Amino acid sequence: MAVDETELAEQGRQARQALLQDIPWNNDVWQGLIGRYHNSGLPHASLLLGNEGTGKRPLAFRLAKFLLCKAADKKELKRMSFCNACRSCQLIDAGSHPDYFVCDQEAKGKQIKVDRVRQLNDFLAKTPQISACQVVQVYPVEAMNMNASNALLKTLEEPAGESYLLLMAERLGSVLPTIRSRTQRISLHPPATEQAISWLAQQMPNTSTDDLNQALRQCGGGPLKAQAWLREGLLAQDAAYISLMQGWLAGQKQLQDTSKGLAKFDLADTINWWTGFSLDIMKLGMGAEIHQLNHPQQAEWLQQLTATVSRLKLLTLQQKLQEVAGRLAAGQGNYNASLLLESMLLDWQQSFSPTA
Repeated sequence: MAVDETELAEQGRQARQALLQDIPWNNDVWQGLIGRYHNSGLPHASLLLGNEGTGKRPLAFRLAKFLLCKAADKKELKRMSFCNACRSCQLIDAGSHPDYFVCDQEAKGKQIKVDRVRQLNDFLAKTPQISACQVVQVYPVEAMNMNASNALLKTLEEPAGESYLLLMAERLGSVLPTIRSRTQRISLHPPATEQAISWLAQQMPNTSTDDLNQALRQCGGGPLKAQAWLREGLLAQDAAYISLMQGWLAGQKQLQDTSKGLAKFDLADTINWWTGFSLDIMKLGMGAEIHQLNHPQQAEWLQQLTATVSRLKLLTLQQKLQEVAGRLAAGQGNYNASLLLESMLLDWQQSFSPTA
């Protein structure tokens, strides 16, 4: 089937418009950044740090559009947003601004390699064509391999002309200390639960409050991630995980059958779900209240597991899960998914064996 370029262009336009939506819990951060721009000025390189779904990419895109905006009175009137009328604003909305560059993964789970950062450096070696500056976004920083990180480091040390680099990351520990020290950190935090649920309810009015709460719990409090989680039908995937793990840990499902059931889902999703599942068990073992769990509706089953778990083995399993999650996020997870799932399932089983 031939590629419909018009349809692809429309999809890109819609994606860019989604990045411009109002993110109310980041309003204070936005006001602070724009106020700083008009007074002391913004740093050459910033590191936007926050959990997935807290709004890093929308904030970075809006900031890029503001910095590139050519409204004649932007500085004189200390505008707090872009004008949406100048040639620059029109070009960035169309996805064709010559002074805007995005350095990201070719596909989810892939590394950002040195060739991509070299393209970034070549871009910054040129002078701005339309706007008064150039803006570069790098996302996710954790996905850069060592050569790419070193290539970016040179740019951070010797900034070219009037340029702004907006780096985004979820795991600060996965960012090289040399990059951290050469960027100014902007921390984004999840909103309060009430604000997050209110926002989600406006976006998804036909979704029940129980489902909204469940999605928010599963997504670490990140409303944007919770919204995508629901739209992609992952509520049913969550139920499938529970069913598979209940069958496996009760000895009612075979290893191969359980592994095949899990293999239908994205490996990173499974690892993240297991991480939350293990945390629920640990929380109950430490006396947490049921409402503090990711799966409060499964409290009875989780309490049964807590009564027979080996905390030491569960902690070891958690460390494995965190290591795998980190490698997957950094594009280094060249795993045999089937073997990894079977190995982890056996670890789960052994964590609850009578002789544990």
